[in-house]
Amino acid sequence: MTRLLLVEDSTDVLYVLQLELQGLGYTVDVAANARTGIEIARLSHPDVIISDLGLPEEDGFEFIKRIRKTKELATVPAIALTGFSEPRHVQQALALGFTAHLTKPVELDDLASLIEKLATRRLERMAS
Repeated sequence: MTRLLLVEDSTDVLYVLQLELQGLGYTVDVAANARTGIEIARLSHPDVIISDLGLPEEDGFEFIKRIRKTKELATVPAIALTGFSEPRHVQQALALGFTAHLTKPVELDDLASLIEKLATRRLERMAS
């Protein structure tokens, strides 16, 4: 079973996405901010991380930089799921370590397809 970490500061979005992703069969850990997200990621070892960029205190850009500096999390695929859709935001997210960028609102099928693709790639790399 694929384990996800979902980092989102909007409680409504967090709740809906968690339910939808669990309904698709994923195990979903959630965090409302970057600090908690890092702590949960270290404990749960997610297969894929999904994070908003507009987080309080420490934004998603800082969050992914910290993830990439953490040895056991450095290669975990990460999706920026955000309302920040300007080309500069997409480029910055990818340059700092996100594997992919999706703009909210997102179609659940598109998100699930990307999760499957990234999780499969990760498993293949770990097996080789």
